[in-house]
Amino acid sequence: MSGLKSAWELSLERSDELVPELKSNKKITKKQKDEIKGIRMEYKAKIADKDVMHQDKLSKLSNRVPPEEIQLAVEQLNKEFAEEKKALEEEMETKVESVRNKQG
Repeated sequence: MSGLKSAWELSLERSDELVPELKSNKKITKKQKDEIKGIRMEYKAKIADKDVMHQDKLSKLSNRVPPEEIQLAVEQLNKEFAEEKKALEEEMETKVESVRNKQG
């Protein structure tokens, strides 16, 4: 068999990464699905809010930082945003996993 994967196989792999619930063999109830959807929406909104604040800080940077330090400040703000986003995503996945592991 060749090492190439079909589009269908690639699509299945991507769906597992995007929506982990599909990978689990454990059946979850409609209530759990709704709760997971709510958690994901809540955290998507939190991340979007952080992103808006991040973009605002970046746009105002030239007013607060000397020109020779802007690049360093941009890198620092980007790093902080990435860390905050990762922390929120991990928190979201922890909550989703706890809902998934609840009994019906």
